[in-house]
Amino acid sequence: MPKHINQLLSLPQKLGYVSAPQVGTASPKLDLVTCLALALFPLLYLTLRSWTNYFVFILLIMAIIHLVTTTRVNRTDDCPIATWAISLTLASPILAIFFSQLFRGEFTSTAFDGPSRFLLAVPVFLYLKNRSFNFTKIIEWIIPLSLIICLGAYLFNPAASEQWDGRAASYFVDTITFGVYCLILGLICLASIKINDEKDSAFLTTLKLLGLAIGFYIAIQSQSRSAWTAALGLLVALSFMKLHKKHPLAPWLMVVLGMLAMISAYLLIPSVQMRIGTAIKEVIEYTQGGALDTSTGIRISMMRIGIHLIMESPLAGFKDGVMPALNSIPSIQPFYSEELEFVTTEAGIHTEILAQGVRSGIFGLISSTALFVVPGFLFWKRLNHPNQQIRAAALIGFVLVLGLFIAALTIQVYNLKYTSSFYALMIAALSAQVLQDKKKHV
Repeated sequence: MPKHINQLLSLPQKLGYVSAPQVGTASPKLDLVTCLALALFPLLYLTLRSWTNYFVFILLIMAIIHLVTTTRVNRTDDCPIATWAISLTLASPILAIFFSQLFRGEFTSTAFDGPSRFLLAVPVFLYLKNRSFNFTKIIEWIIPLSLIICLGAYLFNPAASEQWDGRAASYFVDTITFGVYCLILGLICLASIKINDEKDSAFLTTLKLLGLAIGFYIAIQSQSRSAWTAALGLLVALSFMKLHKKHPLAPWLMVVLGMLAMISAYLLIPSVQMRIGTAIKEVIEYTQGGALDTSTGIRISMMRIGIHLIMESPLAGFKDGVMPALNSIPSIQPFYSEELEFVTTEAGIHTEILAQGVRSGIFGLISSTALFVVPGFLFWKRLNHPNQQIRAAALIGFVLVLGLFIAALTIQVYNLKYTSSFYALMIAALSAQVLQDKKKHV
């Protein structure tokens, strides 16, 4: 084989993206293609329709090829319980759909489409874990680049935002989802500064800070209150995770600075002031028995509807797009309105866990909760691990899960195929790095 081809194939190992293979256990070509797929799937996640969906199947093919072609696969597992927990968690959405449809006595294949992305991520997770890819080192460049592309999509395609009264969006991603994910990706940029053994170059640090700034800018321009709430929670969490040991008072200083920044944004940015002021006013009016059909009021009512519908059908749930007449349910009648029924029927319940509960009953509740709790607990437990690669993946993973969980209290964050694909691959890759073989990385 020509020398330059050999040099290309050895790049993943030289750059530290994957562990050196033992004889007969891996293909350099497969490693190279896998590294490219891991780098590319987040790149155009929010700016090119179906981009991330394709990479679920590409990485699945890589996993199958690895299983079929390698003569020796690592059969040992330092953390078998955690491996099973992540695998079952990723499989849980499709199991929830299956059991709820079983109790309804009807099967609709289209309902399995989005949840299947999580199931397909299971062999990807096992493959990446077996080969010990350093995913965080791969994406520390990609996430800020992805945000730069998101900024370009917002600035140079104003037609997309015009559909949302000028609020930031892309041509296929709504303004709330766009703002939330850009914000969380921006905070991942912040968390990834100096996350590897090697010191970040000045250029890379600048790139990550630029990604952070873009994330905040798009979150503000999207006027997404879910993004702002996630930002506050993540900034507090990050300050304690990264600063508490060396500087015990620093996290509290960051909390104060964060609060001052939020107050400044409220006072100086009209859109922030308008959205927060409106939300506070609508919550007060709602608690006093009025303002039921405002933006905030409908969101509160949707949460209440979600709880009542789960109680109405705890095992079977309700088929997508098929709900009972809400005014026929006595517990919903006190806050019922025609507008509320229209929004709920058209857009569904805006809280991820409750929405999955309505769709699949208690099975959906368990699955949607597990998708946050299981990987979140795993990442939290490894935040102070002595292995740097494990620690890096744990921090990025915890930021991702915590940010989406906070946002999921008011919106759905992985109910669509592209959001399912992104979250499934991120959890698979980060969990694989957190659970990598200790003998390969000391």
